[in-house]
Amino acid sequence: MRARIQNWDEKILFKLLDNRTPTANKMMIILTILGNGGLVWFASSIPFFLSNRWRLTGYTMLFAMIMVWFSGEVTIKHIVRRKRPCHVKFKDYLLIKNPPHYSFPSSHSSTSFAVSTVVMIMCPWWGVPFMIMAGLIAFSRMYMLVHYPSDVLAGVLLGIIGGIIAIPLSPYIPFFYL
Repeated sequence: MRARIQNWDEKILFKLLDNRTPTANKMMIILTILGNGGLVWFASSIPFFLSNRWRLTGYTMLFAMIMVWFSGEVTIKHIVRRKRPCHVKFKDYLLIKNPPHYSFPSSHSSTSFAVSTVVMIMCPWWGVPFMIMAGLIAFSRMYMLVHYPSDVLAGVLLGIIGGIIAIPLSPYIPFFYL
């Protein structure tokens, strides 16, 4: 089963590699940079903090992002220890700096979808733009050849689950209200 998934992942990455264009390269670099360290998601939470009515949404966005980042980056990646595609076959095609850590799951994808899920549920009128941005950031990780599709899919699922879990828990996280 593992070999099948690996084969499927590599076929998709080779297909993406064959269809790269200079314009798409530039767009995907920007998208992946926006996802670095949750930059776009931290920035997008700021307007929520400016209103008492939406402050809990802002806290929940950050809580969900931190929770899935810790789960994926600190825990799951070190259990699974999957090498990135750019460490195995695609190093010569990188458009960004070679990331040093493990691949599974994609933290860009998990944090993006955690925040987007929170917004989709707590502020539905902003949910679609957030989900579109999350999807583009997740796709950029495959396009950049730093994650396999299954890494991104696992990150998306972790993010959605984390976002759903964060909503009922966030009001009880006292350090957010200091």
